[in-house]
Amino acid sequence: MRYYQYFWKIFLKYKWWLTAIVGTAVGAAVAFCLLATPLYEAETEIYPLVMKKETDKMTLNPCYQVQRIVHSRQFRQLMMDAEISPSLCEGNYDRRIAYHETPRHTLVITVRAETPETAEALSGQFLSQIDYVADYLTSVQMNVDSNFVEEISWDYYHFERDFAPESPVMDRCDSSRVHFLFDVLTPPTSSSKSVYPPDLLKTMVLTFVIAAFLSLVGAWLVEEIRNRISSSRNAQE
Repeated sequence: MRYYQYFWKIFLKYKWWLTAIVGTAVGAAVAFCLLATPLYEAETEIYPLVMKKETDKMTLNPCYQVQRIVHSRQFRQLMMDAEISPSLCEGNYDRRIAYHETPRHTLVITVRAETPETAEALSGQFLSQIDYVADYLTSVQMNVDSNFVEEISWDYYHFERDFAPESPVMDRCDSSRVHFLFDVLTPPTSSSKSVYPPDLLKTMVLTFVIAAFLSLVGAWLVEEIRNRISSSRNAQE
């Protein structure tokens, strides 16, 4: 007997069990997609940097500084206390708010919330929260024996945030202050299409394929076990 005939025979023998298992799995997937609270994603990209006027100090990588601060427990708690997204909590924080550094040394921040407006507002809160903790960002320094100083043309920026008490352009008499800035390359924007739960049709097809495969393999194993037990009993007799 050829393999496809063998599996077809197993399918016919267990067809109602297989249909029930696959139908239950697909039904559960459909119910999940229809009943799960949809989430919308807002994305913003910033270019952090540190401008300084002395040559005997070198600050930590500004992207690392930002990630170090936003990963802290205090920052996370302040984001949740803002109550912009009612469902944001410690258990889902890492799934709702994510950030990563790109090869261009920019930070991409993605935020998920119940509506596009809430996602954009939460992204704005995230950027404002960086403003709140600027004192921590500007205080992290490493003393090094180096004459290196970063010089950035001010004309480069179309938008900037200065977290120092005075402007670094106007305050030329201060040779020790470190200024943390970031350029908002992409303002918080979100799509009208939800990113969660997954697409209904794709979820149904994927669930059907996986459930059908696993149930057929399970039926084959059951049939093999029954055949081996039956053969063993016949041999003993």
